[in-house]
Amino acid sequence: MPKTKAPLPADGFITRPLSICLDMLRAAAAMVVLVFHAAQIGFYTGPFPKWPMAQHYAVVVFFVLSGLVITASVQRRRSNLSDYALSRAARILPASILSLAFATIAFAVATGLGASPLHSDTYGELTHTGTLLPLLFLSESPFGAGPVWNPPYWSLCYEVWYYVLFGIAVFLRGGARLFWLAVAALLAGPKILLMMPVWLVGVALANLRAARRVNAWQGALLLAAGLAAAWLQTGLVRPAAIFQRELIGSFLPHTGFSKFALSDLALALAVAVSFIGLRPLAERIPRLLERCARPAHLLAAFSFTLYLFHWPLLNLLKSAHVAPGNSLAGFVLLVLGVIGVCYMISLVTERHRDTARTWLDALFRQNRAQVDF
Repeated sequence: MPKTKAPLPADGFITRPLSICLDMLRAAAAMVVLVFHAAQIGFYTGPFPKWPMAQHYAVVVFFVLSGLVITASVQRRRSNLSDYALSRAARILPASILSLAFATIAFAVATGLGASPLHSDTYGELTHTGTLLPLLFLSESPFGAGPVWNPPYWSLCYEVWYYVLFGIAVFLRGGARLFWLAVAALLAGPKILLMMPVWLVGVALANLRAARRVNAWQGALLLAAGLAAAWLQTGLVRPAAIFQRELIGSFLPHTGFSKFALSDLALALAVAVSFIGLRPLAERIPRLLERCARPAHLLAAFSFTLYLFHWPLLNLLKSAHVAPGNSLAGFVLLVLGVIGVCYMISLVTERHRDTARTWLDALFRQNRAQVDF
């Protein structure tokens, strides 16, 4: 049975009704990534929306949600750097390590049986750097290489370094904070730093007290404006990319997924405005949202596993020549099958977050005791 969430502070940005809405959004964003990646890989050849960057936009939503939720969590709990680090590690490590192992084994088995690598970049090569550096979340650093058969892992590397930089900024002081911020920034690398303002939009939203004083009418206007701005942002992608290229010149080919950083920031701001508008509207329908709370939380609870495991699962299916062609029903069944498998995997990963936290805490205390001795 899912663990009950801790009560949210009355003066925080994330209220109980909004939290349910954000769970729905997190689950929906994960589904968008899955569906559009499945189409991108070429399983389904029937009619499909022509939104080539939909999955990337979903990641921008994830980043804003991440900055917002992490900041709200720190605000409502008295903790220190070690508690913060242990909580983040317990959340990230079980799913990330297993996803890397699963993708590596799937690639080795499939290619060993004669299947195509399916990628022409580092995601289609089994190398030492592509195996070891992702474990340290360094595959997006200047000297990194993507993990085999798992391109979506890029965003996790970004997010983990945002956690690190945020934790150092919040919990350390003085010269130590400046020193470790510099070290972490150097390790993260320019690609990750280039997109950090997107994540910081969520941090700013959690600290914006004016956002908590919006009434329902104002909220409706802000939600409409935010959604409209998000839609209009799609027209800014190419001009923003051209402007970014002019700013950074020859470095652009090395920006990876951050080549859309400027337009992504515009989208992140639109998402934040939408959240501000959604908050008072959600307060008007608490009973209706409570009826949706359990399924919303259930879907959101394994969205992280779905995000990390869907690509190697899709590659396995493609290697086995499992494809629905132009059958919409077959495509839906394929997607539902991947969702079901990821849910089962989440019973080992996300459902055991508390167990991982206990184990990591014990390991940390043991190592600290040995150092003190």
